[in-house]
Amino acid sequence: MEKILAFIDLLGFSQMVNTDENKARVILNDFYNIAFSEIKGKPTVNGHLFSDSLLAYSESREDLINCLASIYQKCLLKNASYNELSKFFLLPRGAMSVGIVNVEDRQTAPNLTKDFIVSPALVHSAKLEAQIKGSRLLVAVKNELQQQMQLDWNKNIRYGLFQDDTLSFLESYKYKDVLWFSSFDDGNTQPDNLINLIDIAIKLVKDNSRHEKVLLQHIWTLRIGLLSYSKYLGKENDPVLNKILREFRDDKYWLLWMTLIEIIVISTTEWKYAACKKIVAFYKKTSLKKGWSNLIEELNKPGEQNALKCFEKFIDELSIRTG
Repeated sequence: MEKILAFIDLLGFSQMVNTDENKARVILNDFYNIAFSEIKGKPTVNGHLFSDSLLAYSESREDLINCLASIYQKCLLKNASYNELSKFFLLPRGAMSVGIVNVEDRQTAPNLTKDFIVSPALVHSAKLEAQIKGSRLLVAVKNELQQQMQLDWNKNIRYGLFQDDTLSFLESYKYKDVLWFSSFDDGNTQPDNLINLIDIAIKLVKDNSRHEKVLLQHIWTLRIGLLSYSKYLGKENDPVLNKILREFRDDKYWLLWMTLIEIIVISTTEWKYAACKKIVAFYKKTSLKKGWSNLIEELNKPGEQNALKCFEKFIDELSIRTG
């Protein structure tokens, strides 16, 4: 029978085990407790925990997305209680797809358990998960208008979705990021919980700034947070915007520069930011840096049409407002 299946694992867990087995055990225990608590309360969602991985499936796409997004939020929040974020952190990463899921109950012995699962969706999700950077939850959906509309217009999905056109794992599918930092239930006036999660993601980025490969993972996590925040961006003296402008001017943060431009254009007040002195000054300084060439190279990759359009619109607004 067709179900929606997700394969999730923990970022950097193998390295944590090699560094300090006891501290890695604490991280894994927290993950198990959070996943168990969330799935236990969702009768439409089934889960299997093994090692640092979670296999979850459901007949309801919206229930599975909502459940996993809540797990992601609680995992990120747990990082506020850890002391060595440069080595030990709790960040899930995974993907979900639709397909036949055959789960069979097999006779077990006192010293042997058997989870007999055959599923093309599991193969799709597991291989897709390996290509993801950062704490992201990707949803694979067939490249058909009806399938896309069923996902985009599903009011029971409590989180925003952001299409990633750069990922082309299977030609017959499109892939969307779940913007799991904030649900539509959080309200539009005081996104305190979202800002708190973004602050934790920022700390993870800064604490891992010396390790290039690890840093990129955390930058991608923060990118999901900023995209989640775009719906709240509405005032010139925005605290999140100001923090990004102030703390991420080094070349290695070029992906955050691109994200900053994207969320400004996605927001309903891009005209205001195009005239903002802080934004203009930031653009002038960063556009002379080496990291800007990385940004331009990324924008010109196949599949980055939406990001490129955002960039072009931003520059047009900048020229109009400051000309």
